[in-house]
Amino acid sequence: MAKWTMEEVLRLALRHEMENFGEYKKASEEMKNPAIRSMFKFLAEEEKRHIKLIRDKMTEFKVKE
Repeated sequence: MAKWTMEEVLRLALRHEMENFGEYKKASEEMKNPAIRSMFKFLAEEEKRHIKLIRDKMTEFKVKE
């Protein structure tokens, strides 16, 4: 099993959340169907909350981005 440091885990999580946010935001801007657009907007907002949580943990553990 791989051994991960706290720094590696937080940076990886942040990178994935930021990538997902970008994809969901882009999709929400491109979708013509209002229901699908709304779903992607919701998912983008969820990712923003996750990014904040991860950044808060990074601050707590003194991990630089």
